[in-house]
Amino acid sequence: MDRRIQKTRHSIMNTFIDLLAEKGFEKITINDIAERANINRGTVYLHYVDKFDLLDKCIETYVELLLQHCANSTDTYLSVSAFQSVFEYLEKNFTIYKLLLNNEGVGFFRNRLYALIAQTVTEVVGIKSENSAFSNDVTTHFLTSGFIGVLEWWINNSMPCTVQEAVEQLMYLLEPFTKHLVSHQP
Repeated sequence: MDRRIQKTRHSIMNTFIDLLAEKGFEKITINDIAERANINRGTVYLHYVDKFDLLDKCIETYVELLLQHCANSTDTYLSVSAFQSVFEYLEKNFTIYKLLLNNEGVGFFRNRLYALIAQTVTEVVGIKSENSAFSNDVTTHFLTSGFIGVLEWWINNSMPCTVQEAVEQLMYLLEPFTKHLVSHQP
């Protein structure tokens, strides 16, 4: 992609995030974005269909960044290092993820994150579990919902415990599931 296009998209997205923090999604207009980014309205429309498209691309970008970080630093097991990596990344990027979780009332960010985590959990449960007592679908959605719920609680309450404490609690709660999955690590 041309560097000017990248720079323009980056500027539009950063401006959008700043406005999201200031006014909330519903009150943002394309004029606001263009004016703050010091570009023409048509330039915003050249890159994004509307503010909903911009929100969707913003969410896609930040979910992708989270996944890239986790993929680069952990394995695909439900392990301490996998959970710790997610929490540490969210801790470092707390402001943007809190903004995305809290500001868009429709739940786009949460839904996208849920789908991606559920996909990963499905792969882990399907590949590594030899215990037929667990239904893969039930297990996947139970683990995903619990994990997303804890992440939301942790972010929405401004990280009320350390990464280590959150991870230890999760591992303790997930022990009935992880002991069947982790034991098959190479």
